[in-house]
Amino acid sequence: MNQNLTDLFRKKQKKSEADTGIDWDSRRNDYLAAVDALYKKIEAILAEPIGQKSLTLHRRPKSLTETYIGTYSVEDLVLVIGDEQVRFSPRGRNVVGAAGRVDVIGERGEATLVLRPGAGWEFVQARQPALRVVPFDESTLAEMLEAVMRA
Repeated sequence: MNQNLTDLFRKKQKKSEADTGIDWDSRRNDYLAAVDALYKKIEAILAEPIGQKSLTLHRRPKSLTETYIGTYSVEDLVLVIGDEQVRFSPRGRNVVGAAGRVDVIGERGEATLVLRPGAGWEFVQARQPALRVVPFDESTLAEMLEAVMRA
């Protein structure tokens, strides 16, 4: 066998033996806590229209299945505004370039929120030609809702 391959396999075996592993339960729990914090932030931003009964919101349980993490329960957050619904739907913890993802789904389209380590939740404004994200706040919530809801 090629010496480079032999060296690579030995190196990987030593690293595997020394590695304590990834705590997937902790990663899942951190993601679930971040999703809950996101929902609470949305509820706080929308407290006035909720109080005026301009919109209602509720949570709906669902299951997610991810490699290494397994199947777990999480909630969608559903906003009902007039005759239209917007759903915040967690897509998972294991996403490339982020520590989690939530899709925002309305009748006119979809938007994406990503959880970035050290930055918190961010709104994906564009994917092409380069990824452009901005922090999630009241103004980006308005921008997202306008993008996914009927005019």
